[in-house]
Amino acid sequence: MDPQEDEDDPIANVTSIVQAVFQKVHDEFRVWKEDYASKILSSLARPPSPNATPTRAAKPNPPVPLPPDADALPFSTSTTLESIQSYDYESGIMEHIPAQVIRFEDLFLPLPAHEYCTPTNRNIFQGDDPSELPFIPFADDPTFDHAEYLKEYHKFSWHSAIDPDLELIVIETARRLHTEHHIRYRHIDETDVLPLELLDRNGKRGVLYSSRRRDFPDWPEDVPDSAKRLQDDIPAIGDTPDKKLAMLVSNFCTNLNCAVGFCSTHLDPLPIPIAVPPLVRNERMESLVQTPCGRDCFSLLEASEPVWPTDDLQLLRTILDLAPDTSPCDLAVICAKPCNETFHQRTLILPDVAPERKKPKGKLTNKPKQTKTGSHKFKDLDSLSFTPGKPCAHDGPCDATAQPPCACVLNKAHCERSCRCSRKCARRWRGCACSQSKTGRYVICRTDRCACWLAHRECDPEICLKCQAKYADADVCQNVRIQREVWKRTKVAPSTFGMGLFLAEAAAAGELIIEYIGELIFDPTTDSREPIGAHRGRCYLFELNDTLSVDGTYAANDARYINHSAHTPNCRAMVWMVNGEHRIGIFATRKIACGDEVLFNYGDNFFQERNARKSA
Repeated sequence: MDPQEDEDDPIANVTSIVQAVFQKVHDEFRVWKEDYASKILSSLARPPSPNATPTRAAKPNPPVPLPPDADALPFSTSTTLESIQSYDYESGIMEHIPAQVIRFEDLFLPLPAHEYCTPTNRNIFQGDDPSELPFIPFADDPTFDHAEYLKEYHKFSWHSAIDPDLELIVIETARRLHTEHHIRYRHIDETDVLPLELLDRNGKRGVLYSSRRRDFPDWPEDVPDSAKRLQDDIPAIGDTPDKKLAMLVSNFCTNLNCAVGFCSTHLDPLPIPIAVPPLVRNERMESLVQTPCGRDCFSLLEASEPVWPTDDLQLLRTILDLAPDTSPCDLAVICAKPCNETFHQRTLILPDVAPERKKPKGKLTNKPKQTKTGSHKFKDLDSLSFTPGKPCAHDGPCDATAQPPCACVLNKAHCERSCRCSRKCARRWRGCACSQSKTGRYVICRTDRCACWLAHRECDPEICLKCQAKYADADVCQNVRIQREVWKRTKVAPSTFGMGLFLAEAAAAGELIIEYIGELIFDPTTDSREPIGAHRGRCYLFELNDTLSVDGTYAANDARYINHSAHTPNCRAMVWMVNGEHRIGIFATRKIACGDEVLFNYGDNFFQERNARKSA
């Protein structure tokens, strides 16, 4: 190739630089590793200590006195004394320490066979297991059908294992190219020279990500570890208020069951809130203030007209887009600005324009409406034919005319709290109107007279106001047990069939005993995990809805130990809609005394499927 032509081609120029630096780093690492390995191996060889002395016996210790009631204890003493050898590596001295042996017999009986799992108090969304098999289960058990089980996976995970030495060479190469030659990571990947990609692609993490999550040897010696942890060369997206809001919305779960960051149950990020028009005019703001917020309150002083920095104005605009009727007193606290200045900026951003008010059409009702074809408008009353979907986010009402189409309309679901529509949306669940009787004896929200209970929904603390579902201390509403984790005290102990779950306090009929918790998985993972459970003879799978199942094999709570009883069950499992998600509650069907085992009927399908597998 003509040299001048190579200089005119930036890609070829970058490629040659990447190749040269990669080869240089590779050679340097090979020389360093040979010397490093030689030093490590040499350090393992150590001559005997010069002050080593022959082994000596320690003075015998006095015998350990036994308790007065030793004869009643289930152990036997031996007249033969055994010794413990203690060796001092520095001095080379070995001491024999005598010890009296006490053997306990039949004090700690073995428990029935069971599997350990990770304890959790919330369902964990797993979806599908990886298509790469991490290991071969029951490798030494000839009764397990390994050939059939391997058909569920594409390949073994160790086929794509990363060489840590190669990763270290790529990290150092990328560091030099970026800091010394000022080449961006994206351009380095475009050359396709390095054996590992630096940036994330197609859901797989790149070397930049792994460099911040590994340890480094002392190579190169003049480079600190902080410089080896490669940082993205793309400007941060959270440098403006609206971008910070988008990041917060995507990482923080606002579901009433969670209210945590990086939720393990709801992995789909919530949609960005939609801007709403103001309903309170600037001239009415002062009449809404009952007490001035301070000496610079806009209700006491005339509006000031200072010049605000761009960042402060962007923050105020972002807040007013989502909550335009927020009091200037509150806006001043959020923006860290004087109240009268904040009010002046509001008048500039939101000039007084008469808001358009639309009257709601029709009467709101709890009951699902009927279409002309006779089918229900809502399908979320039956978990067997419905799966909760993503919240809707669109302009206008939640009906067939919404653009983009309303996700709740397409799914035939009620709009939930996480939806971006108004709380007065006609598709919202209206809650119940239950209230406590004057005598206080009437147990509310646990009979078919409660609209929520009848629809297999737990009461919503933000909607069901009369039953006081919002107040945990009141303990009036009896239909919020799952979301509050108000379970009966239980204990796991040996049972007729392995381990079982027993009540540590009495339970009345209809009361929640415990929630069945595990991993949320799709049908393909249900099929791939089924041979493991069948071979062990223990299955922890529960059908949640027509898409997901709850599997308590690897992550669960004590509900996984509930055993089957076809003739004397004392509880049943029910799927309830709890703040927009399906959850499984175990409810008592009759009065259960303290100490009784919790039992329910697994159903005919469970045993029919097991028999079909055995015959196959």
